[in-house]
Amino acid sequence: MNQFYFFTGGYTEPIQMASGETLPGKCKGITCYAFVEETGDLKRLAVTASTPNPSFVLADPEAPYLYCVNELKEYEGIYGSTVSAYEICGETGELKLLNRQFTCGADACHLAFSPDRRYLIATNYSGGSFCVFPILADHSLGHASCILRHQGKGVNQERQEGPHPHQTILSPDGEVVYVSDLGLDCLAGYWTDWEKGWLIPEERLDIKGVPGQGIRHGVFNTDGTNLYVMTEMACEVNVYEYKKDSGETELVQTLSAMPENCEIPSLGAAIRLHPNGKWLYVSVRGSNHLAVFSIKEDGKLEMIETQSSGGEIPRDFILSPNGKYLLAGHQDSDTICIFKIDQESGRLRLIHTEEGAYCVTVLAAWRSQQK
Repeated sequence: MNQFYFFTGGYTEPIQMASGETLPGKCKGITCYAFVEETGDLKRLAVTASTPNPSFVLADPEAPYLYCVNELKEYEGIYGSTVSAYEICGETGELKLLNRQFTCGADACHLAFSPDRRYLIATNYSGGSFCVFPILADHSLGHASCILRHQGKGVNQERQEGPHPHQTILSPDGEVVYVSDLGLDCLAGYWTDWEKGWLIPEERLDIKGVPGQGIRHGVFNTDGTNLYVMTEMACEVNVYEYKKDSGETELVQTLSAMPENCEIPSLGAAIRLHPNGKWLYVSVRGSNHLAVFSIKEDGKLEMIETQSSGGEIPRDFILSPNGKYLLAGHQDSDTICIFKIDQESGRLRLIHTEEGAYCVTVLAAWRSQQK
């Protein structure tokens, strides 16, 4: 029986969001679930409660280790967030804390591995900074090898008063890192030196969005010829042609992820590519829906459907490794909604809602297992 394990996080302490809203700290910690791919059955395993505000989690796909941001304004009286390293203790999903490092900025919100997983990149939403940590032989984190900070602002004085890095995306060959910045409406490009753990700015690699969109997260297609970017404030998806030889891009399409005639104030959230490369999925908060797009031969998108996400504030979701299921985590309704993916059309059908999911904010990490 094939099953995989995934981990969810959330807010264990109250936190003020960029919108001004203060969220209560209802999450109990990092929770591990087992999911059976043949049946869609979900089982909650262990909860690790030793870390504050684990709002983004990332598991090593080949070794039993997990990393999470601790999204904080300060930790132990020092300004900024931290990132924590854990060992996954067997198939119970319990976690053993290895160590914790400061991320050199507040409100850490995203993590990404280098191609060989010898380094970890942490992104801080507040303060405009991001940094690179060496992953040591025991899988704990060393001190940052590189710290960089964006400057500038966007056209929206309330949300884009300064830089707000939100995600790091590696180019298909791993030689360029793009840092998406909601405040600057761009993905800033950096050459990489993975021998030293350095990122080197290169302005000609910068990918521009439309002013006021609020660039959030992105994903490359399977052959690395297109980059799809979800925007938070405009709830639009940008399609870029990607030139592998130079790392440069061209914006070729922008389309809405909203249902027709929907006037509910909304914010774009997550974006995922289906394993078969044919479909693209995004989530939108406020209107609380999922949008499904087909990917045409030229890389451009066509909307297939929009569907209720089944809960409140679908901040993140994952697709099962076999591509048969979508699991959406809901920040405000404390639920995980499981959708069956039609293998002919990519359309979604809700089959189960898991209640009491500890104020889920992300389902962005899993490690595959064979049973």
